[in-house]
Amino acid sequence: MIRLIIGATRALHKWAGNSWLVLIALGIATAALYVDARRVRADRDAWASWARETCAHAGTGIEATTIERTDAAGKRHKVVMPRGAVCREAVKDLATFRSDTLAATARVLTSAAAERDTKSTHDRTAAATESGNRAAALKTMEKADAQIRADDRVDGDWFAALNRLGGMQPAP
Repeated sequence: MIRLIIGATRALHKWAGNSWLVLIALGIATAALYVDARRVRADRDAWASWARETCAHAGTGIEATTIERTDAAGKRHKVVMPRGAVCREAVKDLATFRSDTLAATARVLTSAAAERDTKSTHDRTAAATESGNRAAALKTMEKADAQIRADDRVDGDWFAALNRLGGMQPAP
C-alpha cells in the first residue's frame, strides 16, 4: 500500500510538478484510505467478536485444534481441525438439533390437536345422544305419572321410567 502511495506521488510529481494541488489530492486520498482501513478493521473486529461469542455459546473455541474421529471402519484417527472448524460443526449440530426439535414438537402438537378434535366430536355426539335419551325418558316418566291409579300405588313400569329418567337404565 505504501509502494502504491509512493508510486502515485512520483507520477503526480512528474505530471504536475511541485503544485500544491498535488499535495491536497494526495492528502485527501491518504485520508480516504486511512478512514476505509479503520472501517475495515472495525468490521473485522466486530465479526471476530461475534464469532468468539457464538463459539462460546456453542461450547467450543475458534482456535485450531486436534480432535479424534472414528472412520467408517471403526478406526480412530487424530484430525487437525483448522481455525473455526470445530465451532462451525458445533453450531451446525445445534441448528440441526433445533430444527429436529421443532419438527418433533410440531408432530406432537398436531397429533394432540387431532386427538382433542376426535374427543370433542365424540363428546358432542354423546351429549346429543344423551339429550335425546333424557327427553325420551322424561316423556316416558310423564306417561307413567299419568297412569298412576287413584290409590297412588305404582307398579314396575313407573319404577322403570324413574330409573331411566335418573340415568340408571338405558332408554328402550
